[in-house]
Amino acid sequence: MPTTRYLVATLARYVIVEAADEAEANLKGKAALWDLYADVRERAGWAVPITIQTVRPATEDECELWDWHHARVAEESRRTTR
Repeated sequence: MPTTRYLVATLARYVIVEAADEAEANLKGKAALWDLYADVRERAGWAVPITIQTVRPATEDECELWDWHHARVAEESRRTTR
């Protein structure tokens, strides 16, 4: 089954996930956002609610930025763990 890259966003943060449809993107996005919000939960001392505001196909520019950012993070991680 073909997949599409979806942007899944709260008011403050977003992730891009591959999914077959918006419902699957919402589920995958919520799981990815849960991981992304770990710092907020730690500071607050409780599980802050994650309210998804947007689920839509990601634009080509958004995908390029997402891929570029994650490539730089991986590169930095490799450099600092040597």
